[in-house]
Amino acid sequence: MIKLKNLVVAALAVGAFASSAMAIGFTKKSELGGFDGFVERMGAGVRELGRGNTGTADTASMPAAYWNPALLGFRENLGITINAEKRDLDRMGGSFGIEGKVGKRMGVGFAMLYRGDLDFKVIDEDDETLGSATPFFTMMYLGFAYRATRQDAFGLSLSMSYDNLDIAEYYSGVEESFRSPVTINLGWYRQWNSKWTSAVVIRNLSFSKNLSAKWTKNPSSDNSLASTEGVRPKVLQIGLGYHSTIKGKPVRAWLEALDYQVADTLLAFDPQLHVWTGRVGFECEVIPNATVRVGMDDLDWMIGAGYKFDIRIGRKKYPIEVNYAFLYETRAGLWSPFSLGLRGYIP
Repeated sequence: MIKLKNLVVAALAVGAFASSAMAIGFTKKSELGGFDGFVERMGAGVRELGRGNTGTADTASMPAAYWNPALLGFRENLGITINAEKRDLDRMGGSFGIEGKVGKRMGVGFAMLYRGDLDFKVIDEDDETLGSATPFFTMMYLGFAYRATRQDAFGLSLSMSYDNLDIAEYYSGVEESFRSPVTINLGWYRQWNSKWTSAVVIRNLSFSKNLSAKWTKNPSSDNSLASTEGVRPKVLQIGLGYHSTIKGKPVRAWLEALDYQVADTLLAFDPQLHVWTGRVGFECEVIPNATVRVGMDDLDWMIGAGYKFDIRIGRKKYPIEVNYAFLYETRAGLWSPFSLGLRGYIP
């Protein structure tokens, strides 16, 4: 039987890990429940992170299975992306994606996101440190897309998460790992002309009656503790892209609006049950193959840079892109200078 104080400590560990993962820094943050916000907060790609975490309305965004599955409909080559981040508070993360073309009009892609704490102190009821835990969170996406016209594509991705608190060795009877049910994400992308693009993504739907992505988490292996509820809010994400030139330099701007519905209903029209935020990003190819970026995700500032080059193997050229992002989290006052990404294509 777990002591009450041990239970409190375990609950605090779970709560601290969950709160560190929350994606949205709003006054209504608590209403988002157990939303696995690592994905939103840390981003899925360094290239996109450097311009404010914007990626839904850009066919070059990777991994597309996360950003907008409809983008997979525009793939022509096999693409691979690897990203790694080191944040303050001993937090790290990364992502991996692979995607390509299927037939003439279809695309398929896989993405895996990872977030974790490297040194989470576990404390007992006497405030003694028992040791360190390394809790982690992963989320996987499998996306499919169909390009209906030269300008339009529609996509769907299935996602599932797994998290492990890594505290079972310190608290007997505590269940430390949880797996979510499969959730659904829908996407649409349109290239209006040479300058404008738009996208709509609906995230975190499920097969339940209200299409709400929620499930029960039992924190004890012997059912001695009360169950808790995991939930992801339904998300409506609208993206807009603009392409132009300034003094002959290619310039692109991105704008995204997000609405998080924090109610277990099909649709909620009460504004108190919604959380809104926005993202904006800019990038400019200052010299051939070299791009600088700046953006803002809610109140967090980002800057980034990327460089493209080719690796020749035999007679074939393989395009490679290296990206970097620097992030300042305004509310927490934290600087994160270590975000690196690598993208490559196989013709």
